[in-house]
Amino acid sequence: MATDVFKTLQDGWYNGLVSGLGLDVGTFQVVQPNPPIVAQSGNTVLWSYFNNIPPFSLTQHYTASGGNQFYSDYRALMSALEPSSSVNPEKVIGKATYKKWVSYVTSLATPPPITSYPTLFRNWALLNDPGKANAGASAYAQVLLDPILSAQTVLLLSYSDAAGNPKDPDWSLDYSDLTTQLKNAPNQAFNFDSSTANSNVSKSWTAGGNSGFFGLWGGSSSSSSVSKQFASSRVTVSASMAHVLQFSASPGNWYSSGAMGLAFANKTGNPWSSSSSITWDNTFGSNGNMQRFAANLIAVAGMQIKVVSEASYSTSEQTEIHNNSHAGLWPFYSSGGGSSSSNSVSFNQSGQMVVVINTSATVPTVIGMNVLSAGEYLGHSSEAATISAKALSLVAH
Repeated sequence: MATDVFKTLQDGWYNGLVSGLGLDVGTFQVVQPNPPIVAQSGNTVLWSYFNNIPPFSLTQHYTASGGNQFYSDYRALMSALEPSSSVNPEKVIGKATYKKWVSYVTSLATPPPITSYPTLFRNWALLNDPGKANAGASAYAQVLLDPILSAQTVLLLSYSDAAGNPKDPDWSLDYSDLTTQLKNAPNQAFNFDSSTANSNVSKSWTAGGNSGFFGLWGGSSSSSSVSKQFASSRVTVSASMAHVLQFSASPGNWYSSGAMGLAFANKTGNPWSSSSSITWDNTFGSNGNMQRFAANLIAVAGMQIKVVSEASYSTSEQTEIHNNSHAGLWPFYSSGGGSSSSNSVSFNQSGQMVVVINTSATVPTVIGMNVLSAGEYLGHSSEAATISAKALSLVAH
């Protein structure tokens, strides 16, 4: 295959990164490209890494809004499930009061958790419709007993606007948490040499599957002539990172592990709706859209990277590399030009290349993530959800 030579380099780099940073081939995935996350777009960019459903590959070609998205897939999944409880708060409090209540909840700046609904409604109703306060609070207390109904309710109210359009998802920790943790994280340094690197990734979580990676510069093909020339030569990397952190965050109040656990634990029948085209197989199965999740991110700051390629590049090839270096260069594709990162490329008289990449010591860069299967991500929630479903069935009968 045309890309084999670059895959060999990328696989070797994967093992070198795992070894150098003390990571685990059972879960680690390289993420590229790797621009620093600046404060102005901090939460949006940070949470988009968690929101992306990782592909089955040792390298993820990351795009903020591309591919499967956790939040949108989750919303679709919840629409395909049927609750065990028939309680309907709208019927209990009446359409007029319910409409005003929805308007209030959807206007809140911070989406409230479903567990707060009984008290939240009671307090609101005491001011707006006192006669419905107790009945509505009781209805929402009943909603809490059914994980599917709870999950659907919080998406409908806390994470939708007044017109019913989805609000953006959030996670339990934000950009300020990331930067605070990162500045206290330890430093790491290691060296890589492609001539002696181990490129055997058969023991990794993909059993060697690795695709979608760039070539020499960001966005380039790994099968281009310049990329193949680069990968075929000896490449050495000297890497120093002032701070390295494995950053974990949980989905926000929009997510219910109990509801997900119920869906995962039951391949057919309850809680799956027989009228929906969304099924266990096309959600969690071998071709499903929610097979894997990002458990945590590998974030670094203060990178000082020196890459030396012993290939001899012609004048035209040197010009081509210079002209594309703004897109970032292997292995981190951290584009330069801003105050948070810089990269430079130079050539000696023999045409051999030296790339120097530097990033700010205070601005985080995500270089990878730890990926868990749906079953691993849910942990014991599927077992707990099965017990909950049995309990609900007993109550119903």
